[in-house]
Amino acid sequence: MGRPKLSETARRSLEQRQHELEVERIPKLEWELAESGDPLIQTALRATTRELADVRRALATATPLEDEPHDPTVVELGDTVTVRRSGSSERERFTLVGELEARLDGSWISVKSPVGSALLGSRTGESVDANTPDGPVSYEVLAIQRLS
Repeated sequence: MGRPKLSETARRSLEQRQHELEVERIPKLEWELAESGDPLIQTALRATTRELADVRRALATATPLEDEPHDPTVVELGDTVTVRRSGSSERERFTLVGELEARLDGSWISVKSPVGSALLGSRTGESVDANTPDGPVSYEVLAIQRLS
């Protein structure tokens, strides 16, 4: 398995999340745990500590997405894709990112999600089908733009 790839935008988001966890969230949970001894706070602290380890690992091991060769005609990790759901005139935009980055911004979707994995490798004008938790969905790819 190759090293994870991060865009500069994703790297900045992860660095901001790391700061929030280290400076705000974890110290607050540690203080609350010391005050109350509540097992729910202890569980939250463990989960937050694991998230911080994930963020640190991603920042330490990721290669810049901008250094990777890019085919502008094919949907790839880091692309923003404009689509139209079958039977609708409304356009939607998805930015395809790794799993960790998808947790940082609600407008980003993981390439491992049903829609993200369906869009990977598609081209403008093609239709893709995704099996989502709400049922099957078809999208037409209207445009592909590289995340900067």
